[in-house]
Amino acid sequence: MYRSVIVAIGICLLLLGCDSKASNEVGYGTIVNGVYENKYFNMTVKLPAEWVVQSQAAQQEMTEAGASLLAGEDDNLKNVIKEAQKNTISFFTLFKYEQGTPVPFNPSFISLAERMSGFPGIKSGTDYHFHARKLLESGQLKYDFPNEIYTKDVSGVTFDVMPAQTAIGGTIIYQEYYAAKKMDYVLLFVLTYSSDMERDELNEIMSSVKF
Repeated sequence: MYRSVIVAIGICLLLLGCDSKASNEVGYGTIVNGVYENKYFNMTVKLPAEWVVQSQAAQQEMTEAGASLLAGEDDNLKNVIKEAQKNTISFFTLFKYEQGTPVPFNPSFISLAERMSGFPGIKSGTDYHFHARKLLESGQLKYDFPNEIYTKDVSGVTFDVMPAQTAIGGTIIYQEYYAAKKMDYVLLFVLTYSSDMERDELNEIMSSVKF
């Protein structure tokens, strides 16, 4: 179970590297009394008290493991991942349970942003998803995209949402990638779950996002 969760998190668009300019410009944000705040994006998110916030070190470890599994022996894809990580900053990663808890699956909620200054052609979340999908399809895990990208209003900000799914160890893992272009960044939320009940819990967190 732990390994499959690592994969589900690690392959979320090559996440969780840390570009020094991004961290200085955007900042990691703060969590006070169960509320995450990022002043650059004027964003707050209410974090469920019973869910577990991962440390930056733990996020990095999971990302490296997942990226390695995604790329396999493809050196070119490894280099693409390495470069993408330089422009990405993670704000927080939530798991419903502590790692190692004996449950069939551990749903997660990730918030992050990727700097787009070198990619002027990416003007929307849909543009970002175009490249993200190609990247996921080029990896050694089989990804399906069962539904079209759709838009969703989140506290007055329009996000483009890309549903995706993969099967690991006999479990179908569902993901929803929220992306919105804001200033020089694409702001992202990634929801990962294996059941309708878990999806509903993640949507409740998503509904707490305010701008």
